[in-house]
Amino acid sequence: MDKKERQNEGNKSGEYGEGNYKAAREYQRAVQKTAGTEQSKRAAQRAKEALESPEERAELEAAEAQGRAPAQGVSEK
Repeated sequence: MDKKERQNEGNKSGEYGEGNYKAAREYQRAVQKTAGTEQSKRAAQRAKEALESPEERAELEAAEAQGRAPAQGVSEK
């Protein structure tokens, strides 16, 4: 099996990552459908309020720091 056959073995369309045009189109459609809806406006307002509250801001920053920390038991190279 040559390199190209191995690359396409798990992906019959031959599209990967940022080259996956079908997935990109589907994502863009979903973004356009969601953007500007009342639900997205409420979520944006809630996020703004959370950042303006000292307690919630601290909680969000702690969660961000935890998410950025390396996983336990996983060595960084």
